[in-house]
Amino acid sequence: MKITPMLSAFTAATLVLLPACSDGETGEDVPVVENSSATLATLVGDASELSTMSDLLSDAGLQGLFDGSVPYTLFAPTDDAFAQFDLPLEGDDLRAARVAVIREHIVPGYLTLEDITAAAEAAGGAVEMPTMGSGALTFTLDEGDVVISSADGVEAHVDGTVMTGTNGSLFPVDAVLKSADASD
Repeated sequence: MKITPMLSAFTAATLVLLPACSDGETGEDVPVVENSSATLATLVGDASELSTMSDLLSDAGLQGLFDGSVPYTLFAPTDDAFAQFDLPLEGDDLRAARVAVIREHIVPGYLTLEDITAAAEAAGGAVEMPTMGSGALTFTLDEGDVVISSADGVEAHVDGTVMTGTNGSLFPVDAVLKSADASD
């Protein structure tokens, strides 16, 4: 199942009803979900394990995007994930590459863990959602846990508290969802 950008907000809104149809069982490492009245920009800035993402958003001029009223879902690599990621570029090329990497972690619309799980279950195990970049993320279930895969094959898992704010959701993930050599 592929969710197009025009349908993603509608689909996300309608999927809220689907979790009641599932058995509700998840894997042993069920991510904690925390609701907040803060914006995504504030949630990222306040999360100690997301300081690299916060710095990148600020450096790339994207922090204002997450202070607005348009809803987004951000799959934010943790500091440990960024420590394993290397962009062998400098100057303006590095900044452009960072923006491209960040855009591959943003999905339009306000998605919850339950929305993603329900959509994957309804689609027979996998659902694809376009990113704000040039790719898509594929969500599959592995014994009830959500696995997030990028178009170039990088896989990530939720790694920390999932936070929902006034303008979207924040999922800390354990990998950068773009290979370092695919920074276009």
